[in-house]
Amino acid sequence: MKSNTRIFLALIISFFLGVFMSFSNGRDFLLSLQSGFIFAIIVATIVALLSWGINIAAKKGYSGWVGFLLVLILNILGLAILAVLPNKTTVINQISK
Repeated sequence: MKSNTRIFLALIISFFLGVFMSFSNGRDFLLSLQSGFIFAIIVATIVALLSWGINIAAKKGYSGWVGFLLVLILNILGLAILAVLPNKTTVINQISK
């Protein structure tokens, strides 16, 4: 699944979920829409960071889970670590020479 699709789905699903949860907790419709929008922005930002980590790890030859876990556990520091990691294919080629 592409990053853009992941982020867009997270934005839409979390918006509807946020509006529903807020409305079911007794808020009026306008405040529920506002709360749902704020919740959707927060969730989409988190999904965008996680997706970015997966893409960076995959481009460097590592498993997508490495990027996901580094960003999940270390947040922005995890993205910095992923940016500094060497490409896995170049490390393997250097060892075999």
